[in-house]
Amino acid sequence: MTIRPHTSVALVVFGLIILAAFWGLAYAWWHFRVGLPKEPLPLWRRILATIGLAAVSAQAILFFLPWTRIGRDPILFGKWANWVDPTFLVGVLCVLAGKGRSRWWLLSSSILLFMISYLLMLTP
Repeated sequence: MTIRPHTSVALVVFGLIILAAFWGLAYAWWHFRVGLPKEPLPLWRRILATIGLAAVSAQAILFFLPWTRIGRDPILFGKWANWVDPTFLVGVLCVLAGKGRSRWWLLSSSILLFMISYLLMLTP
């Protein structure tokens, strides 16, 4: 099996995008545990930011599901694809209610995970 140079470059870029998305999600979780209690946010913003973090985490879980049994079953894959859009929309709208640098990392993670999941939907 020979790996062509353009294939290996594409795999490296794909891996870096995935790594950046999950690093942003990990940073947001860390900031949620450490920094959020210190920030004086109104209750409604804190609730929306928590919902946004949960939605982006759900996107991360949805990202891995096509490599399970769901990816081999067209009906389950279609149901999986129906969950990608709502988690993205809820995640983006709720993340914008947050505050600080973690908001932008979480927003970029949500966008990257959505783009990769959308590309996965096009593969079958």
